[in-house]
Amino acid sequence: MKYNVVNKNNESYIILNNNGTKISSEQDMLDIIGFCFESGVNSVAIDGNILSDEFYDLKTKILGMSLQKFINYNIRLAIIINEEKLLSDRFKELKLELNKGGNIRVCHSIEEAEIWLVK
Repeated sequence: MKYNVVNKNNESYIILNNNGTKISSEQDMLDIIGFCFESGVNSVAIDGNILSDEFYDLKTKILGMSLQKFINYNIRLAIIINEEKLLSDRFKELKLELNKGGNIRVCHSIEEAEIWLVK
């Protein structure tokens, strides 16, 4: 998994590059948290297209366990999903709850994610 550190308005965040590798496990998310510690950054943007289908199936609990890790380590996470019509009703409900908090946000574009991450 490859990533870039983006600096904007004296704030930094990590954006993951879509190099064909899907994020498919809780360990992959822990690796992303490791990237944050290596880079001294506490914000991440992930394109929803690089999350495996298992993340969107809330019954697997992979997403919930992974998101909790970001909260525990106080790392802000923006997940960019531009095709909301593909999401299940339960995921849409989760999105509404996540967007009320301060650690995790589901955004429609990288621009929206960047505004939230660097504020």
